[in-house]
Amino acid sequence: MKQPNSNTSSGIAAPYQHIPDYKAGLDLPDAISVLYTRLSNEDKRKAKEDDSDSIQNQKKILAKFALDNHLVGPIFFTDDDYTGTNFDRPDFQAAMELAEAGRVRNFIVKDMSRFGRDHIRVGLYKEMLTDELNVRFVAINDDEDSKYGENEMTPFRNIVNEWYARDTSKKIKAVFRAKGMAGENICSVLPYGYRKNSETGKWEIDEVAAQVVRQIFQYCLEGLGPTHIANKLQAARVEMPIVYAHNTGQRTYGRLPDNPYGWEDSTIVRILARREYLGHTVNFKTYRKTYKSKKKLDNDPSEYVIFENTHPAIIEEDVFERVQQIRTGKRRNNRSGRVSIFSGLVFCADCGSKMYLSSGESLSSNQDNYTCSGFRTKKRKCDSSHFIRQVVLGKLVLKQIQAITAIASEHKEAFANMLQRDSAENLRKEISAGNKRLLLSQNRIRELDIIIQRLYEDNVSGKITDERFIKLSQGYEQEQKDLQSQVGVLQKQLTIQQEERLNVDRFLAQVCKHSNVTELSATLLNKLVKRIEVHARDKSNGEKQQRVHIHYNYVGDISKLVLEPYPPPDVIQNKIAEME
Repeated sequence: MKQPNSNTSSGIAAPYQHIPDYKAGLDLPDAISVLYTRLSNEDKRKAKEDDSDSIQNQKKILAKFALDNHLVGPIFFTDDDYTGTNFDRPDFQAAMELAEAGRVRNFIVKDMSRFGRDHIRVGLYKEMLTDELNVRFVAINDDEDSKYGENEMTPFRNIVNEWYARDTSKKIKAVFRAKGMAGENICSVLPYGYRKNSETGKWEIDEVAAQVVRQIFQYCLEGLGPTHIANKLQAARVEMPIVYAHNTGQRTYGRLPDNPYGWEDSTIVRILARREYLGHTVNFKTYRKTYKSKKKLDNDPSEYVIFENTHPAIIEEDVFERVQQIRTGKRRNNRSGRVSIFSGLVFCADCGSKMYLSSGESLSSNQDNYTCSGFRTKKRKCDSSHFIRQVVLGKLVLKQIQAITAIASEHKEAFANMLQRDSAENLRKEISAGNKRLLLSQNRIRELDIIIQRLYEDNVSGKITDERFIKLSQGYEQEQKDLQSQVGVLQKQLTIQQEERLNVDRFLAQVCKHSNVTELSATLLNKLVKRIEVHARDKSNGEKQQRVHIHYNYVGDISKLVLEPYPPPDVIQNKIAEME
């Protein structure tokens, strides 16, 4: 048998140094004795005061037993930093696979708690070893040796061991809860882009990884979805977060992937959603149902506890918030493979539906166009498709942005004052209109309650048949259900509107960065624009014309603002004959 590195460094005294540690690929004899050791994080903290459960001490006890009893082929199997309620431990599972292959003669542990702390699964695994696989099982300190029959106290010890695990779990949760509520970072693995300072324990930016994070956010601003971003990182041979952490000596969980550059869209989605990149501590994002379960479940965001500005930020707040807005809109893949810079931004001015890009392999980029989804699907009442070619939309939007940026650059103070006045008026109008829509919906819901009640009375009295009652009541109940859903949305919108405050400085800061715009890009649009509304074509004066309204980030619709010599942006119209 090949002998791996000795255990001299572990401090195990002679004559036990010759016993090897199990490693994947180790050349093992046909018959072995498993000397199994395990230590959890909590055991390690306890071992500072009491060294009896340390890996080193366990090895000493097991090695002495193996030598005194002349056990065949002793091999150390060690799971360090694994709780006893988790049986998916790498060395434990490796030992069980060897046992199932008929190569294990003896399975030795210091005591039953090292084997596990779930009395049901401990019993199942022990029974599998002794009864099905004919393996001698020994728990030295508990006087358990299957060679001499079962110790009647063992089942009770297993229950006590499980109680200990449950009690320990409660104490650990209480400690973590206290730390989390005090603003300490309680995540065990740092977000990609950060590392922990070895001296202070505080988070600091890992510039190599942070640059990748910034690039991911930039790709999103450019209109790329998670799958496209993942493909770009794969093509650039950027190491996945878990691979990078492993190669730089940081703590990781899970197995390393076969392809170190195999980025997945789910990883991109998680990175784009992490508020930690703003410099904030976000605690209690996940939970476990029981102390036995190792599966993490997501908490509702309302359960999060957030502490702001606790560590250096990687992403600016403006960029992060815009990315979240982009991520709330669903993107459709088109057959042409072309990505629109307006993706998720274009809406019908009349019915409010999203406008979808029509594109295909048989169409040129100049033929790509947007149409109202409400008109096309008939889900909303809309009298026009609001058809507009993407190239025309681009020219219209560019004109308006150029006008706004010119005004902001040349008349900054006056422009800012107008924005303040206009924003207050817009917010008042939006809240007033929202309240009217809310009141109408609520009144209709009450009317439907009365109608459904009358239908029921007519059905009971025999005025209408059961079939007629079912048909009518189902229709009214569906309308009521839809209205109740709309009321919820309206109430949420009103809450947001009432909480919003104009931030002219933030808007002006973005506008001034783009004072000489000559062409549009997805990044520019996503930094400046919140929503683009396309009106139906107007042919009343003999010419085909079409208006486009832009709602900007932070300030909303400012189309009515005017400063000489610039025309109001809302009169910049699309003369179809010229632009198409």
